[in-house]
Amino acid sequence: MLGNSIYKVIVVCLIALSLPVFVSADEEAIKAGEKKAMLCTACHGVENSNNPEWPNLSQQSKKYLVEQLHAFRDGIRNNALMSSQAMGLSDEDINDLASYYNNVKSKRGVLPADDSNIELGQKIYRGGIADRAVPACISCHGPNGLGIDRTGYPKISGQHSIYTLSRLKDYKEGYDDRDSVSKNYSIMSSISFKLSNLEMKALSEYLQGLY
Repeated sequence: MLGNSIYKVIVVCLIALSLPVFVSADEEAIKAGEKKAMLCTACHGVENSNNPEWPNLSQQSKKYLVEQLHAFRDGIRNNALMSSQAMGLSDEDINDLASYYNNVKSKRGVLPADDSNIELGQKIYRGGIADRAVPACISCHGPNGLGIDRTGYPKISGQHSIYTLSRLKDYKEGYDDRDSVSKNYSIMSSISFKLSNLEMKALSEYLQGLY
């Protein structure tokens, strides 16, 4: 009896080992994206970018990354460096890169040395500014700033304050009107227009340390 049981176990194990290993489409895209991202990491790094003027992409919304890479490639969003890099990307390349960066765990952000604006930034992020009809950032980007992937609202926590501030100013000043075709642009442009330079700076610095 014992011999038969051992024999059955061995047979089951052999059958299991002979079965093909199926890899999900997402896993394949992540692996492919890791290889294709070698050039991207020169500026954006893996977990954090090397320059505070360039955004961190780790754990970013896949939907948002796909939309932005398409926008750069197709001339909807204009940036000399990114437009040239995205020009040769196929739809598959874009999906692979977005899948990879979405899967990379981000490092915890660090508050700037001068934290005098953090309280103001936190107040706006969590409560908005009622008398100017500025909504709380938390409503779209979540309590920890991780965004909402299914809607394409990006992760903004842990982002370099210099980069975030530059984007808020771009939205406020209407820089690159071709980007206005995206819902993100119209939403953020209307909000940023109501913010002072100090309020935008405070938000950016608060977000850099949010996790």
